[in-house]
Amino acid sequence: MSGSSARADIAAEQALRVFQSITVTFDSVEQITRGRTDQTIKLNEAELSERLKQFVAALPDISSIWILDTKLDALVSSLFFPIPPAVNAPERAYLKAQLAPDEGIHIGEVVRIQMTGRLIFPVSKWRSDSSGTFAGLTEISVSPQAFERFYGPLAARTSASFSLIRADGAVLARYPLPAVAGIKLDASTGFGQMMAQNPEGGRYTTVSGVDRLERRFVVRKLAGFPLYVGSSLETRDIVGGWLRYMAGHLVFGIPATLFLVVLILLAMRRTSALYIEAERRETLEANLRQAQKMEAVGQLTGGVAHDFNNLLTIILGNLQMALRQNPEGKTKTLMSNAYQAADRAAELTKRLLAFSRSQPLDPHPIDANRLVAGMSDLLDRTLGETVAVETVRSAGLWLVEADGPQLEAAILNLAINARDAMTEGGKVTIETGNAFLDEFYCQAVEGVKPGQYVMISVTDTGSGMPQDVIDKAFDPFFTTKPAGAGTGLGLSQVYGFIKQSGGHVRIYSEIGEGTTVKIYLPRSFARDKQLAGNKAAEDSPAGKQETVLVVEDDPDVRAYVVETLSALNYSVREAANAEAALGILSDSGPVDLLLTDVVMPGMNGRKLAEAAQHRRPGLKVLYMTGYSRNAIVHQGRLDAGVSLMQKPFSQNVLAMRVRTILEEA
Repeated sequence: MSGSSARADIAAEQALRVFQSITVTFDSVEQITRGRTDQTIKLNEAELSERLKQFVAALPDISSIWILDTKLDALVSSLFFPIPPAVNAPERAYLKAQLAPDEGIHIGEVVRIQMTGRLIFPVSKWRSDSSGTFAGLTEISVSPQAFERFYGPLAARTSASFSLIRADGAVLARYPLPAVAGIKLDASTGFGQMMAQNPEGGRYTTVSGVDRLERRFVVRKLAGFPLYVGSSLETRDIVGGWLRYMAGHLVFGIPATLFLVVLILLAMRRTSALYIEAERRETLEANLRQAQKMEAVGQLTGGVAHDFNNLLTIILGNLQMALRQNPEGKTKTLMSNAYQAADRAAELTKRLLAFSRSQPLDPHPIDANRLVAGMSDLLDRTLGETVAVETVRSAGLWLVEADGPQLEAAILNLAINARDAMTEGGKVTIETGNAFLDEFYCQAVEGVKPGQYVMISVTDTGSGMPQDVIDKAFDPFFTTKPAGAGTGLGLSQVYGFIKQSGGHVRIYSEIGEGTTVKIYLPRSFARDKQLAGNKAAEDSPAGKQETVLVVEDDPDVRAYVVETLSALNYSVREAANAEAALGILSDSGPVDLLLTDVVMPGMNGRKLAEAAQHRRPGLKVLYMTGYSRNAIVHQGRLDAGVSLMQKPFSQNVLAMRVRTILEEA
């Protein structure tokens, strides 16, 4: 592969990753705006602006995100809150002309934004209302500099040039000269002539219109997008390199050729090492690309899970209260079915949070042998009579640093996947052992540190997986099962939990030979602690007229929590935000417990708790969240002394947690 071709392939892969991430972002914005009118969007501008900021933070190639109405005026932006009048001034027509009411993704030309002075090219997509009618656009502003920064190191002191070009010739980004507004390659250019002959891309030689030098261009089309990435080298560099190579033979003649033969024979001893190094580099690059893709998708899924958890808290809570009133007949059946479906949806959001590494973990030292042994009955019941379960527990096993319930869930997920791979039954073997991952191994695996690990493997005697399936196995929603037979989130949950715990996971499989999944978790040097039981109380413990201050910005979630606590014999005070809560705490009324959401517009729950405890020393605090971000969780772990209740939660869980916090010494 020539240098120009290799660079074109790398640049095309980077551009494709960026635009695939943009596509995922459009889907995520659609989720948070679906069913909302322009009026409700404006009423929730603060919340939506914060969510858009999260998306932009997750994808550094994006400058800003905008939600526009049918007149293409801005309703919400990640860049401004509130939207200033100047954003929708008449002179904004220069940008509106780049936006098209297109049901697909539309990519505009480079324009300079007058308010900020920045160059961007807009990428837009329809928004529809509940009837499917055009309701406006979502616009994502992409900076050409995001691509140009990538192209700089790729050129690496050569004459290489790069460009990102729309199918009609509009230049969106280029290097070494930066992009400017209004550049378009017409049909007479080398690019235009190549497009006329081969719209899928190719090669051509022409005199560059930028530096007036003859260049050899390689052009790659981005799959699924009307975009091309071009890379070029000066012709004289290509020819000069060949001449310099041949000159050595011509100057020295036959004696030199014989000498070269001797050198080649000596160099053969190094050939295998060079091949190994090349393969290692390719593996490292592939792992890095996979890690970047998983990170981008994980950031977005974590944000979406937050909204779902708020909705599910309302749905599950109200259904549970309705079922406590003992309805009869068909009404009870319908409510029970709805509750079970919502409960399954809650489980899916937990898996999304696990994949996105946004679930708050509570790790402690665990004896993996004891944990696996304790799961035997559960595995036997879950996998069924046609599957034999064998455990091979290593003697002298180190303790592992992990969240016990999450580790159990990961092993169970792997065992269920193994069962599904054995349609006619078979054997699942769960094995433990000590392992050391050395520096050479970790150099080829992104994000894994050398050191001592505890290995837990799950092996089946099933059909095995081809390499292309192994490469996608951890992707969210990827499944080889028929429609309706799986969510595609089981292995994604395992992947997210292991990565969040500082570990590593690897799949080994061959067609017809079964599959082994090995997870590696960091060794713990602390003393062992028994896993805490997770038995839920059958009855919700009642209060003793203590006063609970509930702070929640979602009015429906707040209403559910207030009603539940009132029914449990608590005196409840409520606030929609931190400012209102601090006002309540300023008066002389009693407050025994602060129950606050973590993620809120303005002051978050952690800062509210700190301010509240400053005013009332000794005030007890219980957090609730659907997506914790970094307020009370750091490096994926709950901060010391923090009590957290994960949304959605049942009445029993709410009652137990509140009672436990209030009765702590």
